[in-house]
Amino acid sequence: MTVTTIDADRWLEIDLYWFDNADLAGSATTFWERFAPLMHGVDGWRGVIVNSGWLADQVLDWRGDLDEAIPFPSGLGKDKFFPDNSPLLGTEEQRRAGWHARFDERGERNTDGYQRWTYRQLGELAELLRRVAADAFGIEGVRIGTFVIGWDSIYACEPSAWSKRHPEAFFKGPWVDRLFNVVARLDADPIATAAFPDGIEQGLPISRFFGQQWGHLSKAVGLDAIVLRDSMIGQGIYERLGPWGATAPADPALVAEWGDATAALVRETKQAAPEALVIGYSNAASAVADWRVNCVDLESIAHEGYLDAWIDQTWAGAWNEVGQREDLFWNLPLQGWTNQLGFVLLRAAALAGSPVRHYVLTETFDAWESWDIIHTAPERLRWGIWAYLHAFLKTPDGLTAPRGTYISWLNQGNRLLTEDDVAFLAGNINEATADARDTTEVFGPTAVYSRAAMEWQTANAPEADIKEWIDEQIGFLAKFGVPVSSVTRAEYLGSVDSDYFIVQTPNHLPEAQTARILERIDAGLPTMVTGNPGGGFDPRIAEAVGLSGEGDRAGERTTTATRGAIGGNDIPAEFATVHPSSTNHAADHVDVLYSVDGSPALVRSGSVAAWDPADVQHRVIIYSGQWDFGRHNLDQSVRDLMGSAYPFLIPAREINRVLAEHAAVSVADVAADSPVAVAAWRTSAGVRVLVGEVEEGFRPTTDGTWPVTVRVPHLSATVQTDLTYGQSRLFTVTAEGVAASWD
Repeated sequence: MTVTTIDADRWLEIDLYWFDNADLAGSATTFWERFAPLMHGVDGWRGVIVNSGWLADQVLDWRGDLDEAIPFPSGLGKDKFFPDNSPLLGTEEQRRAGWHARFDERGERNTDGYQRWTYRQLGELAELLRRVAADAFGIEGVRIGTFVIGWDSIYACEPSAWSKRHPEAFFKGPWVDRLFNVVARLDADPIATAAFPDGIEQGLPISRFFGQQWGHLSKAVGLDAIVLRDSMIGQGIYERLGPWGATAPADPALVAEWGDATAALVRETKQAAPEALVIGYSNAASAVADWRVNCVDLESIAHEGYLDAWIDQTWAGAWNEVGQREDLFWNLPLQGWTNQLGFVLLRAAALAGSPVRHYVLTETFDAWESWDIIHTAPERLRWGIWAYLHAFLKTPDGLTAPRGTYISWLNQGNRLLTEDDVAFLAGNINEATADARDTTEVFGPTAVYSRAAMEWQTANAPEADIKEWIDEQIGFLAKFGVPVSSVTRAEYLGSVDSDYFIVQTPNHLPEAQTARILERIDAGLPTMVTGNPGGGFDPRIAEAVGLSGEGDRAGERTTTATRGAIGGNDIPAEFATVHPSSTNHAADHVDVLYSVDGSPALVRSGSVAAWDPADVQHRVIIYSGQWDFGRHNLDQSVRDLMGSAYPFLIPAREINRVLAEHAAVSVADVAADSPVAVAAWRTSAGVRVLVGEVEEGFRPTTDGTWPVTVRVPHLSATVQTDLTYGQSRLFTVTAEGVAASWD
């Protein structure tokens, strides 16, 4: 596909330390000589986000003097960047040996990265980047911004000076020492700042102070955007964690207070500088947890109109790929490629109908950490680009896909992405974006977000867990060939079509929504309801699907499951799973596909199923032991963390069985040690089929092949291929046959 112009947004991220403040013009020219191809043909918002010291002190401690030095953290240190970025191959033992050798070799480590920069120099750099882009490369209207994180320190640096002066603005977080306290009211402070020349009055809301400081800074320096990054909008990140830990507090008023304060932070930041964009940044974990654990109602914030864009932090390779971090072989594989797809889909549902522009992140390498995904796993990265840009929201008005891409990072130390890297990124992002715009139909299951159920829980029992984590659940199903790449909302049911609906916790819904779900179940249409039957299913729906339960969940643990009425000689009679102690009951008219400690967990009747899923993330957070970010004890494969593959393999096979029976796009049985990810959609060119081997930890070696067979009955065609380790492929299926778009 040749792409000329695409209606999309594109943002580039680079660290300020790469630029030479003794030769700003030369740095700006070198920057655009390398990266202009990433902007050509993009007909939307185009911008560069420059990291200028990570912490919020650059905003909070801004005194109004352009010749003052930016207050960078003291003692920042980079990871050791490994020079050999070839993939680690062979058995796990051989790969571990290669990992150790990788970091024993030369590398850049623990060097402070910043020259002395003044705010004036930052402003001059911003203006040069805009001017050189326009005058020398024809890229008009480039926005230049920065980002801040809600921590008081990072990479072992000294806590920020401002945080020491105002400890009330930070609190003890669930996984890191000091996080931004969005509900804080500041203590009196006589020190003059740019927006508060008379100092801080006692009780000033932190949101007001931050917003006014940013407004003054952005206008004085000439910055067009700010990204409210890690722990600014939702304090818990990388896991299903929030300001109170693994659950919300029991008091709904506390949840509301935290959510209102976060909304105020976004509102104050935008109102203080209306021309500058305010961009949010996800927690890299469950989108459902944004509200249910992080106590931030992203949907309500989006509809207020003060948030301009949202970046889903899809650093999948940084979590999934082994041997990327010096002190861990496995990192956080539960946040890997397919899991991130689930998170993107559910945030698309939360942002539906709002003016917020939804972005996905394309990772490359890292300016501070040791990841190098673009070189160690380029085909998995290609799969991620295509899969995330084809994460569709189904609405009564049609399909929507992510609006743009945020590319992170452009530099690692002093080296930039190569010309070949830039060509790879530009080609794939542009083609995938254009292809998504041309998509008219999405095949496979559609996840259904039950907003009203989440609202009821938050208002009535915010601490209760009803297994509402549908984005995590479909992320695990997608590992085993479930072609899920679309989402919708419960209120849209009846106005959107799908081959199969997977419905999140259908309880406490408006009567019209409950009635539509019951109509599907009564008609025997392909449907699965998920959640804890004891609190997540409306009693009428529980009766209709034949699975009911008693009360809340209790006691997370690894336990034994028993296979029921499902075929497949490769599924053992008993297998390990991570599951709560619960008591469910199956009706006489359903088949039990597997049980946990005698309690039915997955049942079916014809084309309708009900699933009480395993919950791996909750086990990891609560019961794995001591958590120390960066050196935690979760250095295990994803299969070890899951207990076994079978609690997700069995429902994946059931879903594909029903898809096949209804002549929909489906995937033949995937083996437990050979997971593959599949997506399918229709464009003017034909039916596209995307497949990828994107998982670590299910097979002890990289040898062999990962077979995949995708049936496309619309065109009486079958896509059959054997993937090698780390490979992704895109096929186009037409009446004339099957053609590979890339190998």
